[in-house]
Amino acid sequence: MKRWQKISGCVIFGLGAVIELLLVCNAYLDLKYIVEPFDIQDIIERMYLSIDSLSCAMWINYLVALGLFVYLWKKGGEQ
Repeated sequence: MKRWQKISGCVIFGLGAVIELLLVCNAYLDLKYIVEPFDIQDIIERMYLSIDSLSCAMWINYLVALGLFVYLWKKGGEQ
């Protein structure tokens, strides 16, 4: 990989992590102030489960992409 590709990849992954954190926080805030005031326990439990599942899926996706980036970084250095 070229130097600019490495730098841009690091910046993009840093921004991606921040964006994913903000998305998870936003989902919990929506749940707290939009869903919970109605106090329907079944819906609240389902929403927490959905948010947790989506959060795990986002982080797994992020880590897989990061792993591929590191692999390409190391592979590019061997040439």
